[in-house]
Amino acid sequence: EQFFNFGGRSQRGNQEQRTPNVDVPLELTLEQMYSGATFEVTYIRQVLCLKWEMCMKNNPECQGPGIRVKRQQIAPGFVQQVQQHDDRCVARGKMWLNNCSECPSKTESEKIDLTIDVVKGIRNSEAITFEEVADEKPGYKAGDLNFVVVEKAHPEYHREGDNLYKTMEIPLVDALTGFSLTLKQLDGVEFSITIDDIIECDEVLRVPGKGMPRRNGRGFGDLFITFEVDFPDALTADQKKKLREVLGSSKGGSGSSEL
Repeated sequence: EQFFNFGGRSQRGNQEQRTPNVDVPLELTLEQMYSGATFEVTYIRQVLCLKWEMCMKNNPECQGPGIRVKRQQIAPGFVQQVQQHDDRCVARGKMWLNNCSECPSKTESEKIDLTIDVVKGIRNSEAITFEEVADEKPGYKAGDLNFVVVEKAHPEYHREGDNLYKTMEIPLVDALTGFSLTLKQLDGVEFSITIDDIIECDEVLRVPGKGMPRRNGRGFGDLFITFEVDFPDALTADQKKKLREVLGSSKGGSGSSEL
C-alpha cells in the first residue's frame, strides 16, 4: 500500500501551539518611570471549564488543534492523505463533542488579580510580562499577557535612553554674568547648579548623574540643559552707552558686518 500526501501543509512535529499573546498599553509618566510604581489590576480572560476533558473523544484523524488528516483510497494499493481544517480537533487524537452539556462553550470567563511592578528606569515600549495568562483554549497552551509601557509626554523634560533633556530660557544679563538655579529631579528632590562662565545661545550644559535611573540599577544617566538666551527687544541710548563702557567697542565705532 503506497501513501501520498495532498491538500495541506505538514505540521511541525508535536510542537505545542499557543493562544495569541495579549498586549495591553500601560501609560506611565516620567515620574513613575523614574521612581518606580505598583499597580493592582483585574484582568478578565477565558479559561477552560472544569469538566472540559469530558467533552472530548478519541479520533486518530486529529493531528493537532484544527488539523484533521483523512486517508482516501484513490486506486487499488494507493491511498492519499488529505489535510483539512476542522475546529473540532483540539489536540492530537482528540476531537471535541458538539453540544456537550458538561462544557457547552469550551471556555468560561475568569477574573484574576495581578500586581504590576514598574521598576525604576523602565523604558518606553518595554513589556511587563505575565507568562501563560492570556486566554486558554482546548489543545493550546495559554499565551502571555504583556503590559507594554507607553511614556506620557512631559511638560519639562524629554528622555532618550537614560538621559534627560531640558530647554531653559535665560536673560542676556545672566548669560553674560553667570547665575545659579535650582531644579527638581523627577522624584521631587531639589538640586542647585551654579554657572560662572559666559553662556552662548543654544549652548548645552551636561549635568552628570541627574538623568534617569539606569535600567541595570547602576547609577543614573545625565541631564542635558540647552540654554536659549533672551535678548532685549530694545535698549535706551543710556543703556547702550553703559554697555559700550563696560564691554568696549571695536575700533572705528559701530562698524558693520557683511553676510
